[in-house]
Amino acid sequence: MEYLEKRLTMCSRIYKITALNASMGTSMNRSKALFLSLLVVASAAFASVELYSFHAYAVVNYSRLEWTTGHEDNFSLFVIERSSDGQSYFAIGQLAARGSFSEYQFTDSSPLDAGTDRTFYYRLKMVDRDGTFHYSDVQEVSLSFSAVQHTWGSIKAMFR
Repeated sequence: MEYLEKRLTMCSRIYKITALNASMGTSMNRSKALFLSLLVVASAAFASVELYSFHAYAVVNYSRLEWTTGHEDNFSLFVIERSSDGQSYFAIGQLAARGSFSEYQFTDSSPLDAGTDRTFYYRLKMVDRDGTFHYSDVQEVSLSFSAVQHTWGSIKAMFR
């Protein structure tokens, strides 16, 4: 039991490795393997950042991303990533961690340059201080540009 108590004080990656070893048929019995598997599930609740909500939506001709967090322990930053196909993502910005129970916002005005109706996919890359990271769920935003916006964009382009 002391062995398991020591493991409780370590990071969740230890649980995953230990549970994997237990499931692969090492000398541990089934009850210990089950207990360690439960620890893997429970350890997800103790990640470096708890993402309470993440929403992305269209505002006229740009995308607005908003999210809130719970506890932020040993957490470094959010990298905001965008994709036009839902497969290949690239970073479009980043925000430093503000501390537990914070609200974040990010505006992606670069879709303005697209000039056509487009669907974009957004996700958050959550980076810990030790460099490890994980991703949020993907949010989809559909932007549509009116004929007036197309015309106004053309006029502005002539004077740049």
